[in-house]
Amino acid sequence: MNLIIKKLHIRTLLLTSIITLLSACSFVSLDPQAKDVMVSPTTNELSRCKFLGKTTVSLWAKAENFQSQDDINDQLNTLARNQATKMGGNAVTPDSKINNGQRTYRIYTCSNK
Repeated sequence: MNLIIKKLHIRTLLLTSIITLLSACSFVSLDPQAKDVMVSPTTNELSRCKFLGKTTVSLWAKAENFQSQDDINDQLNTLARNQATKMGGNAVTPDSKINNGQRTYRIYTCSNK
């Protein structure tokens, strides 16, 4: 009986450790060329910028189970910033709510951010 309890304790500890590591991890990294891409909460700041198009970025859908909404938002913003540089942009703004780890952004190029 004592051995069974120890095995259950080890499994619980292992599972807790894995979940803790996943929640602490950032799964997304910012490309060096995207470091100056601005994230604007609304299009108001971007009224003098040129609209380039839209992009939809996504995380592993189950990431929402292991991370806070702020972490998910930050990682999607990072992915959008990375995508903006590929499209020639230097500013992004969310165009949708987060849904299943996915969000659409509007990409802009601004002369004076």
